[in-house]
Amino acid sequence: MATKIKLKWFTLIEMLIVIVIIWILAVVLTESYLTISKVALRVEQQKNISEESLVLTQIFQAISDEATINYNEYHGSLEWTKWITSDLYLTWWVWSWTHIYTTPGCLKLTEHQELENGDKKIQDYTWCELILDQNWKTTTLTSQWKVAISEAVFKIIPYDSDENYFNNAHEWDLLINNLHQPAFWMFIHLYSPMYQPEWINKIDQPLQLFFNLNL
Repeated sequence: MATKIKLKWFTLIEMLIVIVIIWILAVVLTESYLTISKVALRVEQQKNISEESLVLTQIFQAISDEATINYNEYHGSLEWTKWITSDLYLTWWVWSWTHIYTTPGCLKLTEHQELENGDKKIQDYTWCELILDQNWKTTTLTSQWKVAISEAVFKIIPYDSDENYFNNAHEWDLLINNLHQPAFWMFIHLYSPMYQPEWINKIDQPLQLFFNLNL
């Protein structure tokens, strides 16, 4: 009789041990799965951003191979903004024009707020879309489900042979007289679509492109 009771208690202990082992294995496997999922998501986000970065580079390279700055569209405002603008106006010939810009009212590069714990969080925002307006045909250049973007900023590099723009040049404009080919810098920031600075799997990439243009 005593022997039977002893065996029952020993069996119960074994069952408890087995349950604990299974629980430990379940916890380990769950943590491993979550870690792998986060890594896979991060890799996928980085891949999407890299692909979109390459696409943008190729698009701007194709445009810059044929175009030049359309100074007339700026109406002399560039010298007041130190050649920095959110609108890129290009032209190929008299009746062909291109306007590249980001949609208004969206995230700027420095638009973050400090939280009480010291972290930074993007304020309420609407992600930008990068728009190509070419001869009244509008195209969105970025895929929103793959990448979110900040406002694009362009730095125009002037040159000294554009008579329409430099008729009323000031003395400081003489500093650029050695530049004989127009060009522009493009500054933009790419983010994962659901980016938040405190997320461990957040992905972001600053993109800076430079292109020489035709005269």
